Amino acid sequence: MRWMSNMQPSKTLFAVPVDEARNTRYLETRHKAVELFARHGFSRVSMRDLATCLGITAGSLYNHIDSKEALLCELIEELYEALLDGASLVTRRKSAPAVRMQGLLEAHLRLHERMAAHFRLAEYDLHCLSDEQQDSILVLRRRYEQHLVETIEQLTGKPAGATRRATVSGIVSLLNQLPAWVGQPKAGIGARRKLLHEMVMSTLQGALRATEAADLAAVVHASPSSLALK
Repeated sequence: MRWMSNMQPSKTLFAVPVDEARNTRYLETRHKAVELFARHGFSRVSMRDLATCLGITAGSLYNHIDSKEALLCELIEELYEALLDGASLVTRRKSAPAVRMQGLLEAHLRLHERMAAHFRLAEYDLHCLSDEQQDSILVLRRRYEQHLVETIEQLTGKPAGATRRATVSGIVSLLNQLPAWVGQPKAGIGARRKLLHEMVMSTLQGALRATEAADLAAVVHASPSSLALK
């Protein structure tokens, strides 16, 4: 996380906390900010709105953050760092590819239960950031997607080409958005988790079959021209 090096921790709401009391305030402050952005949409929240939500004056807000966009960038980075941490834990278990894929999907879906607002920002407000900020987020996302790509390569025994990598990126977007679309079933959270997991697995399996068919079709279409050249 790229914390603002020119800020003194004792004077900013968003700096890295150094004791338990300030850690609690730090978490509460970031929770308020991310919920405000997710609830109203980042572009519709003014600096004055943000200051009011945090219980400080608008004039003093710049003592705590460089800009609204800088805070949004940190919050989205926070999400992808959490996803990377979860994926790394699953990968380090050295389980079979099928089991690892199940674990990666489960870890992603469960993160929604404590970072749902972060996911909304990542999917719907990323465009509000500068090109440089978006690039920094994309680097983290590609690192996360690589965990899925490598697992799929081990499952299929084939290297992932551009089509399959694009498919993985689409699956990650689905994982980011799907839980917000599915309400809480009467059977409870366990039934919801099972439903989400089955939906993602079905989509993933269908997408892999489609990309395999597309790759095969490309080879077939390329063959006549290759033979003609010979």
